[in-house]
Amino acid sequence: MESKLVISSIWEDEDLFEIRIYGSNGSFAGEAECYTTRKQITELGRILETFPTSVRDTFEFATRSKPDLSYLSILGMCTDNSGHTLFAITIAHIESFSNTRNENYRVNFDLKIEPQAINTFGLQLQRIASEPLSRTEAVLKNTI
Repeated sequence: MESKLVISSIWEDEDLFEIRIYGSNGSFAGEAECYTTRKQITELGRILETFPTSVRDTFEFATRSKPDLSYLSILGMCTDNSGHTLFAITIAHIESFSNTRNENYRVNFDLKIEPQAINTFGLQLQRIASEPLSRTEAVLKNTI
């Protein structure tokens, strides 16, 4: 199994932007569809376009707005003075049903990523946020 994080747009209305997330570190994998906004994806893309700017650089991102909805969470940090980076990722698929058992699945894993791959991923996220639905996807592959 390949280590990667893939994000694509799948639906929107005037208030919400739905994305599909797939992620794996080679041992653990998860997939979910969650709500965010084009603005949030653009902001994440801008952060990642230049991340990291120093060895103390960190960021946190989460799509979650309600405790009973699917979400993506990313914590990014440098792991040493050479600028090696790590993304701690959570993908949660949460669905509530009125007449049957709820679905609630989560996967947590780390990806070690080269800064150039992060910067390219940031540019791809900005394209997702500005283009029509399902036109492109952002792919972050583990290159270490």
